[in-house]
Amino acid sequence: MNPSTDTSDTGAANLVFARALIDELHAAGIATAVICPGSRSTPLALAVAQHHGLPHSVHVDERNAAFHALGYAKATGRPVAIICTSGTAGANFLPAVAEASHARVPLVVLTADRPPELRAWGAAQTMEQRTLYTGFTRWSEEAPCPSEGVGTGYARALARRAVSEATGPAPGPVHLNLPFREPLVPATIGELEAVSCATTSAPAALVQEASDPSGALAAELRGTARGVLVFGPDHPEPTLAESLRRMAAALGWPVIADPASGLRAGTALDEVLIHGADLLLRDPGTADVLRPDLVVRFGGLPTSKAVNLWLARHATADVWLVDPAGGFRDPQHRASRVLRATPRRFCELVAAGFGNPAGVDGHWLGQWRHADRVAHTAVERALVADARFLTPHLAQSLWQSLPAGAVLYAANSMAIREVDAFAWARANALQVLANRGVNGIDGQVSAALGAATGSGRPTVLWCGDLTLLHDVSGLLAGRLHHADLTIVVSNDDGGGIFEYLPVARAVPRSVFEPLFAVPHGLDLSELARGLGWNAVRVTDPSSFTVALRNALLGGRHVIEVPVDRAANTAFHGALSDAVRAGLRREPVR
Repeated sequence: MNPSTDTSDTGAANLVFARALIDELHAAGIATAVICPGSRSTPLALAVAQHHGLPHSVHVDERNAAFHALGYAKATGRPVAIICTSGTAGANFLPAVAEASHARVPLVVLTADRPPELRAWGAAQTMEQRTLYTGFTRWSEEAPCPSEGVGTGYARALARRAVSEATGPAPGPVHLNLPFREPLVPATIGELEAVSCATTSAPAALVQEASDPSGALAAELRGTARGVLVFGPDHPEPTLAESLRRMAAALGWPVIADPASGLRAGTALDEVLIHGADLLLRDPGTADVLRPDLVVRFGGLPTSKAVNLWLARHATADVWLVDPAGGFRDPQHRASRVLRATPRRFCELVAAGFGNPAGVDGHWLGQWRHADRVAHTAVERALVADARFLTPHLAQSLWQSLPAGAVLYAANSMAIREVDAFAWARANALQVLANRGVNGIDGQVSAALGAATGSGRPTVLWCGDLTLLHDVSGLLAGRLHHADLTIVVSNDDGGGIFEYLPVARAVPRSVFEPLFAVPHGLDLSELARGLGWNAVRVTDPSSFTVALRNALLGGRHVIEVPVDRAANTAFHGALSDAVRAGLRREPVR
């Protein structure tokens, strides 16, 4: 449905969203709602009026309403929601919001708004509302207009987070700007009553301090047979691996670890670590058999698209987030609990709660390990059978060849994905770094130079050709600062990641190549030499191993690996097919 032209369900979508939001605000601890009459806020006002558990009051003047809410929250110590329409109405909340900020009083400010396409075009009762309370809120967010794709799961997550942020260690106001398209509600009261705000998605939880003095946390986890521990890219903690090993063994759960988690190399986690999750979860049958009941996530979302799709697909699974800051790194809006703790602290708490367990049923972990072995065997056979030096071969060779204690900086977009898929067990320690905050390809050479300088250890940046070209000035910086760094660049003459996106099959190659792939035809070795770097071009594994060994002796080096983009794309498809075929021959049972 295009919400700008098809309004047949707009009113219902608005009310469904508003009712879920209000219901979850109440469930999260909102004491009362203070409403100011207005048109654009109609879905919110009706949702409050229909809610049987949430008391409310109506005030004509927005300034008075906000101060009323402030006094109520001060007296009770509980957060209060205040609701108004679009335009200057929200501006009249500002004095009370400022007071609440400095006095640390929890308020949840809900300002209804016109849809984005009406802003800055002279529409009536429309002004910039998103920044009304800048400098005074603990958190602010603008929701998208309710639609078929923006439903109750998101509304509930938004509400729970709003209350969590308002009642955090430094309480104060939060602001949700909520645009609604017309028609604002269904046409009749009969339709209104028929609208449901039910959801099958778990709402995001309030932040809780992770503590387990009585072993209750361990007992809760012990009662879940089909659990999975997922570690995203994050700063690894010393001794985390040992604490994790004890907890995972006591639970009998598999561990899925992003390559930038610090858990994929030299951590003695082979008994529980699943290296091939990215490949084996691409098989629909296997992914379904391995559906979890509980997922405990640490850090950001993993790099693997297959893992993330698998997490999103199993909506009935409970999801816990473990985060040192109590942050909501939950773009799928699935979390039922947010636990404020470092990963190591969480693992220690749970492991301590088990004491000396008598043993666990190993069937669940055995299923994962079986699938992992099948996937690994299929990949190894395919790599050996193909004599070309493509990026999966490069990933494996680089992973195996780097010395203990080295730093691998895996660049966006393809390099980190190749490491995730094809870097399997490694006994020696290796620090893997990646810019997985906002996942850009910019500044990768400069970031790797900083890592090399800061660590004082042998450092290798693996990147694609466009990533290198995006930070050519980093090559100049390396020369000026006499840094030691080895850059391995896989040159497929363009943006290889676009070959795996739907657009590669949706448009003619005459359109795809100049608009997305952007072939450049440059000799990157020659470019590097011109900027004072040692540079070689290699085309086979043995030559690469020699070049890498020599480069790691010191200095600035670029090792260029030419890659045929079409052949590389086809080989990736063949590898996925080989894993699926292996899992069909030896299915998970």
